[in-house]
Amino acid sequence: MGGPPGEVTPPADEAPAPAKKGLKTLIGKSWIVVAGFIVAAAATFALVRWAGTGEQPKLSVAKQWNEAIQKLGFEPVYPPVEDIQVGDVFAMISDDAVSDSATDEPFAGRSIKLLHLDLTPEIEEAYRAVYQFPATNVRPEHDGQIWPQANSTESLFKPPATRTTLPLVLFPRFTITNVKRASGSASAMSQLLSGGFGADASSTETVEVRFSATETYGVPAVPAELRLLDFCEDDATKGFCSQQGLRKQLSILIGKRIDDKVKDRKTGVERPRFSVELALVSRVFLARSIQTSMGEDGSTRGNVGVNRQAVLPAAAAEAAPAAAGASGDGKPQPPAPTPQAGPNDAPGGAIAFERRATSNVLLPDTLLPRPVVVGFKSVRLRPVE
Repeated sequence: MGGPPGEVTPPADEAPAPAKKGLKTLIGKSWIVVAGFIVAAAATFALVRWAGTGEQPKLSVAKQWNEAIQKLGFEPVYPPVEDIQVGDVFAMISDDAVSDSATDEPFAGRSIKLLHLDLTPEIEEAYRAVYQFPATNVRPEHDGQIWPQANSTESLFKPPATRTTLPLVLFPRFTITNVKRASGSASAMSQLLSGGFGADASSTETVEVRFSATETYGVPAVPAELRLLDFCEDDATKGFCSQQGLRKQLSILIGKRIDDKVKDRKTGVERPRFSVELALVSRVFLARSIQTSMGEDGSTRGNVGVNRQAVLPAAAAEAAPAAAGASGDGKPQPPAPTPQAGPNDAPGGAIAFERRATSNVLLPDTLLPRPVVVGFKSVRLRPVE
Protein backbone atom coordinates (compact mmCIF):
# COMPACT_ATOMS: atom_id res chain seq x y z
CA MET A 1 0.00 0.00 0.00
CA GLY A 2 1.35 3.40 -0.96
CA GLY A 3 3.91 1.90 -3.39
CA PRO A 4 4.23 -0.12 -6.56
CA PRO A 5 2.89 -3.71 -6.57
CA GLY A 6 5.25 -6.14 -4.84
CA GLU A 7 7.00 -3.49 -2.76
CA VAL A 8 6.51 -3.49 0.97
CA THR A 9 6.48 -0.19 2.76
CA PRO A 10 8.00 -0.28 6.26
CA PRO A 11 5.68 0.74 9.05
CA ALA A 12 5.83 4.38 10.00
CA ASP A 13 7.20 3.58 13.50
CA GLU A 14 10.04 1.38 12.20
CA ALA A 15 13.36 2.98 11.20
CA PRO A 16 14.65 2.11 7.75
CA ALA A 17 17.57 -0.37 7.48
CA PRO A 18 20.22 2.31 6.75
CA ALA A 19 19.14 4.23 9.83
CA LYS A 20 19.34 1.10 11.97
CA LYS A 21 22.81 0.38 10.65
CA GLY A 22 23.98 3.89 11.48
CA LEU A 23 22.49 3.58 14.95
CA LYS A 24 24.26 0.26 15.64
CA THR A 25 27.57 1.65 14.42
CA LEU A 26 27.26 4.67 16.68
CA ILE A 27 26.32 2.51 19.68
CA GLY A 28 29.33 0.29 19.04
CA LYS A 29 31.69 3.24 18.84
CA SER A 30 30.19 4.74 21.96
CA TRP A 31 30.72 1.62 24.02
CA ILE A 32 34.34 1.41 22.86
CA VAL A 33 34.83 4.93 24.18
CA VAL A 34 33.05 3.98 27.43
CA ALA A 35 35.27 0.90 27.82
CA GLY A 36 38.35 3.07 27.33
CA PHE A 37 37.02 5.47 29.94
CA ILE A 38 36.59 2.63 32.44
CA VAL A 39 40.13 1.37 31.84
CA ALA A 40 41.59 4.87 32.22
CA ALA A 41 39.55 5.47 35.38
CA ALA A 42 40.79 2.17 36.84
CA ALA A 43 44.40 3.11 36.10
CA THR A 44 43.88 6.49 37.72
CA PHE A 45 42.33 4.87 40.76
CA ALA A 46 45.31 2.49 41.12
CA LEU A 47 47.76 5.39 40.90
CA VAL A 48 45.88 7.38 43.49
CA ARG A 49 45.70 4.35 45.76
CA TRP A 50 49.50 4.03 45.53
CA ALA A 51 49.92 7.58 46.79
CA GLY A 52 47.51 7.23 49.68
CA THR A 53 43.97 6.02 50.16
CA GLY A 54 43.06 8.51 52.84
CA GLU A 55 42.42 5.66 55.26
CA GLN A 56 43.76 5.79 58.80
CA PRO A 57 47.57 5.62 58.54
CA LYS A 58 49.07 2.49 60.06
CA LEU A 59 52.02 4.08 61.80
CA SER A 60 54.67 1.62 62.99
CA VAL A 61 56.80 3.46 65.53
CA ALA A 62 59.43 0.72 65.51
CA LYS A 63 59.72 0.82 61.72
CA GLN A 64 59.92 4.61 61.60
CA TRP A 65 62.55 4.63 64.36
CA ASN A 66 64.65 1.93 62.66
CA GLU A 67 64.61 3.66 59.28
CA ALA A 68 65.56 6.99 60.85
CA ILE A 69 68.41 5.68 63.04
CA GLN A 70 69.87 3.54 60.24
CA LYS A 71 70.61 6.80 58.42
CA LEU A 72 73.26 7.42 61.07
CA GLY A 73 75.17 4.30 60.03
CA PHE A 74 74.66 1.87 62.90
CA GLU A 75 72.24 -0.77 64.18
CA PRO A 76 69.23 0.92 65.82
CA VAL A 77 67.94 -0.18 69.21
CA TYR A 78 64.22 0.27 69.83
CA PRO A 79 63.20 1.04 72.42
CA PRO A 80 66.45 2.60 73.67
CA VAL A 81 67.71 0.63 76.68
CA GLU A 82 70.48 0.95 79.24
CA ASP A 83 71.57 -2.68 79.46
CA ILE A 84 73.26 -3.32 76.12
CA GLN A 85 77.04 -3.28 76.47
CA VAL A 86 80.17 -3.81 74.47
CA GLY A 87 80.81 -7.57 74.74
CA ASP A 88 77.16 -8.70 74.43
CA VAL A 89 76.68 -11.69 72.10
CA PHE A 90 73.42 -11.87 70.11
CA ALA A 91 71.80 -14.41 67.83
CA MET A 92 70.14 -12.32 65.11
CA ILE A 93 67.74 -12.68 62.20
CA SER A 94 69.49 -10.53 59.63
CA ASP A 95 67.23 -11.08 56.60
CA ASP A 96 63.81 -12.43 55.64
CA ALA A 97 63.48 -13.66 52.04
CA VAL A 98 59.68 -13.32 52.10
CA SER A 99 59.26 -9.77 53.44
CA ASP A 100 61.08 -6.85 55.01
CA SER A 101 59.99 -7.86 58.49
CA ALA A 102 63.59 -8.54 59.53
CA THR A 103 64.49 -4.89 59.03
CA ASP A 104 61.11 -3.50 60.09
CA GLU A 105 61.06 -5.33 63.41
CA PRO A 106 62.68 -3.66 66.42
CA PHE A 107 66.02 -5.15 67.43
CA ALA A 108 64.46 -6.89 70.43
CA GLY A 109 61.98 -8.60 68.10
CA ARG A 110 64.57 -10.24 65.84
CA SER A 111 67.43 -11.03 68.21
CA ILE A 112 68.12 -12.81 71.43
CA LYS A 113 70.98 -12.10 73.84
CA LEU A 114 72.98 -15.26 74.46
CA LEU A 115 75.53 -14.03 77.00
CA HIS A 116 78.06 -11.31 77.78
CA LEU A 117 81.81 -11.51 77.28
CA ASP A 118 83.86 -9.35 79.62
CA LEU A 119 85.83 -7.08 77.26
CA THR A 120 86.99 -4.75 80.03
CA PRO A 121 90.69 -5.52 79.41
CA GLU A 122 90.28 -4.82 75.67
CA ILE A 123 88.34 -1.59 76.38
CA GLU A 124 90.93 -0.29 78.84
CA GLU A 125 93.76 -1.20 76.51
CA ALA A 126 92.03 0.61 73.62
CA TYR A 127 91.56 3.84 75.61
CA ARG A 128 95.06 3.83 77.05
CA ALA A 129 96.11 4.83 73.53
CA VAL A 130 93.46 7.57 73.12
CA TYR A 131 94.28 11.17 73.99
CA GLN A 132 91.92 13.13 76.22
CA PHE A 133 92.07 16.87 75.64
CA PRO A 134 91.18 19.60 78.19
CA ALA A 135 87.58 20.64 78.70
CA THR A 136 86.21 23.57 76.67
CA ASN A 137 86.21 27.00 78.27
CA VAL A 138 83.03 29.02 78.68
CA ARG A 139 81.82 30.73 75.49
CA PRO A 140 82.87 34.43 75.26
CA GLU A 141 80.15 36.91 76.20
CA HIS A 142 80.42 38.95 72.97
CA ASP A 143 80.96 38.10 69.33
CA GLY A 144 84.45 38.81 68.08
CA GLN A 145 86.11 38.00 71.37
CA ILE A 146 88.82 35.33 71.36
CA TRP A 147 87.71 31.96 72.64
CA PRO A 148 90.71 30.93 74.76
CA GLN A 149 91.84 27.32 74.94
CA ALA A 150 92.26 25.59 78.25
CA ASN A 151 95.84 24.79 79.11
CA SER A 152 96.90 21.29 79.99
CA THR A 153 99.18 20.69 82.96
CA GLU A 154 100.87 17.83 81.09
CA SER A 155 101.56 16.97 77.48
CA LEU A 156 98.43 17.08 75.31
CA PHE A 157 99.54 13.90 73.57
CA LYS A 158 99.99 11.75 76.61
CA PRO A 159 97.13 9.31 77.14
CA PRO A 160 95.59 9.49 80.62
CA ALA A 161 96.52 6.69 83.01
CA THR A 162 92.84 6.19 83.78
CA ARG A 163 89.91 7.54 81.77
CA THR A 164 87.13 8.96 83.94
CA THR A 165 84.68 10.23 81.30
CA LEU A 166 83.10 8.65 78.27
CA PRO A 167 84.22 9.77 74.80
CA LEU A 168 81.87 12.30 73.20
CA VAL A 169 79.95 11.82 69.97
CA LEU A 170 77.74 14.35 68.16
CA PHE A 171 74.59 13.51 66.22
CA PRO A 172 72.92 16.23 64.15
CA ARG A 173 69.26 16.92 64.60
CA PHE A 174 67.67 15.57 61.44
CA THR A 175 64.31 15.20 59.76
CA ILE A 176 63.32 12.53 57.24
CA THR A 177 60.31 13.26 55.06
CA ASN A 178 58.80 10.82 52.59
CA VAL A 179 56.18 12.33 50.28
CA LYS A 180 54.06 10.52 47.70
CA ARG A 181 51.66 12.34 45.37
CA ALA A 182 49.56 11.19 42.45
CA SER A 183 46.76 12.65 40.38
CA GLY A 184 44.91 11.63 37.28
CA SER A 185 41.74 11.89 35.31
CA ALA A 186 39.78 10.02 32.69
CA SER A 187 36.95 11.11 30.42
CA ALA A 188 34.58 9.58 27.89
CA MET A 189 32.85 11.62 25.17
CA SER A 190 30.30 10.06 22.91
CA GLN A 191 26.81 10.57 21.68
CA LEU A 192 25.65 8.06 24.27
CA LEU A 193 27.65 9.10 27.27
CA SER A 194 29.83 11.94 28.40
CA GLY A 195 31.56 11.52 31.74
CA GLY A 196 34.68 12.25 33.67
CA PHE A 197 36.66 10.97 36.64
CA GLY A 198 39.39 12.90 38.43
CA ALA A 199 41.27 12.24 41.64
CA ASP A 200 44.43 13.18 43.48
CA ALA A 201 46.02 11.78 46.61
CA SER A 202 49.03 12.45 48.79
CA SER A 203 50.68 10.97 51.84
CA THR A 204 53.48 12.40 53.92
CA GLU A 205 55.57 10.60 56.52
CA THR A 206 57.85 12.70 58.73
CA VAL A 207 60.34 11.59 61.35
CA GLU A 208 62.32 14.12 63.39
CA VAL A 209 65.03 12.93 65.79
CA ARG A 210 67.30 14.83 68.18
CA PHE A 211 69.80 13.26 70.57
CA SER A 212 71.46 15.40 73.26
CA ALA A 213 74.38 14.70 75.61
CA THR A 214 75.58 11.80 73.46
CA GLU A 215 78.53 9.56 74.28
CA THR A 216 80.13 6.37 73.02
CA TYR A 217 82.68 3.71 73.81
CA GLY A 218 83.95 0.55 72.15
CA VAL A 219 86.87 -1.54 71.00
CA PRO A 220 88.54 -1.82 67.58
CA ALA A 221 87.37 -4.52 65.19
CA VAL A 222 90.43 -6.79 65.48
CA PRO A 223 90.27 -7.40 69.25
CA ALA A 224 86.50 -7.93 68.93
CA GLU A 225 86.93 -10.44 66.10
CA LEU A 226 89.56 -12.38 68.05
CA ARG A 227 87.22 -12.67 71.03
CA LEU A 228 84.39 -13.85 68.79
CA LEU A 229 86.63 -16.51 67.23
CA ASP A 230 87.68 -17.65 70.71
CA PHE A 231 84.01 -17.86 71.64
CA CYS A 232 83.34 -20.13 68.64
CA GLU A 233 86.30 -22.38 69.43
CA ASP A 234 85.46 -22.86 73.09
CA ASP A 235 83.84 -26.26 73.70
CA ALA A 236 81.30 -24.68 76.04
CA THR A 237 80.00 -22.13 73.52
CA LYS A 238 80.92 -23.27 69.99
CA GLY A 239 77.50 -24.84 69.56
CA PHE A 240 76.04 -21.32 69.26
CA CYS A 241 78.20 -20.64 66.19
CA SER A 242 76.44 -23.11 63.87
CA GLN A 243 73.31 -22.69 61.79
CA GLN A 244 71.53 -25.28 63.89
CA GLY A 245 72.61 -23.71 67.16
CA LEU A 246 71.53 -20.20 66.14
CA ARG A 247 68.19 -21.36 64.76
CA LYS A 248 67.49 -23.31 67.92
CA GLN A 249 67.96 -20.16 69.99
CA LEU A 250 65.96 -17.96 67.60
CA SER A 251 63.07 -20.43 67.62
CA ILE A 252 62.35 -19.01 71.06
CA LEU A 253 61.37 -15.79 69.25
CA ILE A 254 59.39 -17.04 66.26
CA GLY A 255 58.88 -20.76 66.81
CA LYS A 256 59.05 -23.33 64.02
CA ARG A 257 59.03 -20.64 61.33
CA ILE A 258 62.77 -20.25 61.85
CA ASP A 259 63.21 -23.45 59.76
CA ASP A 260 60.94 -22.33 56.87
CA LYS A 261 62.27 -22.80 53.33
CA VAL A 262 61.66 -20.77 50.16
CA LYS A 263 62.41 -21.53 46.51
CA ASP A 264 64.72 -19.32 44.53
CA ARG A 265 62.69 -17.91 41.62
CA LYS A 266 65.57 -18.23 39.18
CA THR A 267 67.07 -21.59 40.10
CA GLY A 268 64.16 -23.29 41.87
CA VAL A 269 66.56 -24.38 44.64
CA GLU A 270 65.24 -24.32 48.18
CA ARG A 271 67.00 -22.22 50.77
CA PRO A 272 66.25 -21.04 54.31
CA ARG A 273 63.75 -18.21 54.51
CA PHE A 274 65.58 -16.49 57.39
CA SER A 275 69.28 -15.62 57.37
CA VAL A 276 70.86 -15.82 60.82
CA GLU A 277 74.08 -14.38 62.24
CA LEU A 278 76.06 -14.26 65.45
CA ALA A 279 76.95 -10.71 66.56
CA LEU A 280 79.40 -9.41 69.15
CA VAL A 281 78.70 -5.77 70.11
CA SER A 282 81.93 -3.80 69.61
CA ARG A 283 80.65 -0.21 70.09
CA VAL A 284 77.57 1.41 71.61
CA PHE A 285 76.09 4.89 71.18
CA LEU A 286 74.42 6.45 74.21
CA ALA A 287 72.20 9.47 74.76
CA ARG A 288 71.09 11.22 77.93
CA SER A 289 68.28 13.12 76.20
CA ILE A 290 66.08 12.05 73.28
CA GLN A 291 63.41 14.02 71.45
CA THR A 292 61.50 12.34 68.65
CA SER A 293 58.35 13.11 66.69
CA MET A 294 56.76 10.96 64.01
CA GLY A 295 53.76 11.81 61.91
CA GLU A 296 51.73 10.60 58.96
CA ASP A 297 49.22 12.57 56.95
CA GLY A 298 47.17 11.15 54.09
CA SER A 299 44.39 12.58 51.95
CA THR A 300 42.38 11.62 48.88
CA ARG A 301 40.10 13.87 46.81
CA GLY A 302 38.19 13.21 43.66
CA ASN A 303 35.05 13.66 41.62
CA VAL A 304 32.99 11.57 39.24
CA GLY A 305 30.54 13.05 36.74
CA VAL A 306 28.22 11.40 34.20
CA ASN A 307 26.09 13.16 31.57
CA ARG A 308 23.80 10.75 29.77
CA GLN A 309 22.36 11.96 26.47
CA ALA A 310 19.33 9.74 26.23
CA VAL A 311 18.30 9.41 22.66
CA LEU A 312 20.91 9.83 20.00
CA PRO A 313 20.25 13.11 18.24
CA ALA A 314 23.41 12.53 16.23
CA ALA A 315 22.20 9.08 15.22
CA ALA A 316 18.99 10.56 13.96
CA ALA A 317 20.92 13.21 12.06
CA GLU A 318 23.19 10.56 10.50
CA ALA A 319 20.24 8.44 9.50
CA ALA A 320 18.13 11.35 8.18
CA PRO A 321 19.28 11.19 4.53
CA ALA A 322 18.44 7.51 4.30
CA ALA A 323 15.15 8.04 6.06
CA ALA A 324 14.04 10.83 3.75
CA GLY A 325 11.11 9.63 1.64
CA ALA A 326 11.12 6.26 3.35
CA SER A 327 7.39 6.45 3.90
CA GLY A 328 6.82 6.50 0.16
CA ASP A 329 5.41 9.99 -0.13
CA GLY A 330 8.83 11.65 -0.61
CA LYS A 331 8.42 13.76 2.48
CA PRO A 332 11.15 13.81 5.12
CA GLN A 333 10.16 12.33 8.44
CA PRO A 334 10.18 14.53 11.53
CA PRO A 335 13.25 14.05 13.78
CA ALA A 336 12.92 11.84 16.80
CA PRO A 337 12.04 13.73 19.97
CA THR A 338 14.98 14.69 22.20
CA PRO A 339 14.61 13.69 25.85
CA GLN A 340 14.27 16.49 28.29
CA ALA A 341 17.20 17.34 30.48
CA GLY A 342 17.11 17.01 34.20
CA PRO A 343 17.06 19.90 36.64
CA ASN A 344 19.11 22.88 35.58
CA ASP A 345 19.41 21.37 32.07
CA ALA A 346 22.20 19.03 33.27
CA PRO A 347 21.36 15.42 32.52
CA GLY A 348 23.13 12.87 34.72
CA GLY A 349 24.92 13.69 37.95
CA ALA A 350 28.22 14.27 39.74
CA ILE A 351 29.84 13.03 42.95
CA ALA A 352 32.74 14.63 44.83
CA PHE A 353 34.61 12.97 47.69
CA GLU A 354 37.44 13.80 50.07
CA ARG A 355 39.07 11.83 52.90
CA ARG A 356 41.86 12.79 55.27
CA ALA A 357 43.64 11.06 58.15
CA THR A 358 46.46 12.08 60.46
CA SER A 359 48.52 10.23 63.06
CA ASN A 360 51.30 11.55 65.32
CA VAL A 361 53.65 10.13 67.95
CA LEU A 362 55.78 12.39 70.15
CA LEU A 363 58.58 11.55 72.56
CA PRO A 364 59.22 14.86 74.36
CA ASP A 365 62.69 16.09 75.28
CA THR A 366 63.46 14.46 78.62
CA LEU A 367 66.72 14.42 80.60
CA LEU A 368 67.45 10.84 81.62
CA PRO A 369 69.12 9.97 84.93
CA ARG A 370 71.62 7.75 83.07
CA PRO A 371 72.46 7.30 79.39
CA VAL A 372 70.60 4.75 77.25
CA VAL A 373 71.81 2.91 74.17
CA VAL A 374 70.24 4.14 70.92
CA GLY A 375 72.39 2.00 68.61
CA PHE A 376 75.50 -0.10 68.26
CA LYS A 377 78.06 -1.57 65.89
CA SER A 378 79.16 -5.20 65.93
CA VAL A 379 81.40 -7.82 64.39
CA ARG A 380 79.41 -10.70 62.94
CA LEU A 381 79.73 -14.31 61.96
CA ARG A 382 77.39 -16.01 59.48
CA PRO A 383 77.77 -19.79 59.74
CA VAL A 384 77.85 -21.82 56.52
CA GLU A 385 74.42 -23.09 55.47
